Amino acid sequence: MSDLEIVPEILEEAKSRMKWITHKGKEILIDDYRNLQGDVFPSMINAIVSLTLKTGKKDLLVIVDVRDSFANKETVNAFNNAGKASKEILRKTAVLGITGVKKILLNVVNKFSKVGAKPFDTMEEAKEWLVQ
Repeated sequence: MSDLEIVPEILEEAKSRMKWITHKGKEILIDDYRNLQGDVFPSMINAIVSLTLKTGKKDLLVIVDVRDSFANKETVNAFNNAGKASKEILRKTAVLGITGVKKILLNVVNKFSKVGAKPFDTMEEAKEWLVQ
């Protein structure tokens, strides 16, 4: 996941889709993948993971928000690769927007990346689980 693969426009949008919040004294990174589909989705995953790895932070609590997004095979592969690349720096990962067939895709990503991401219906539920 080098910057050479990531066009500047995607990198800038990726920065705007990453937000750090504090909940009950714990820092949480929210990765906002809402309303993405097609070729942009995997590119955004690569850019956000690249930026996350560059922070140098470890034991991250992360919320991945995929509400109103549509994944294809390339997107699932990008999430698998992202999970493998960042697994060592993640403590817990919560996911929003997992309904229907997306549950199957999350199971695939968890199986191959070993991240163990857990789906939630609301942002509040995800934040609470992360800080437990």
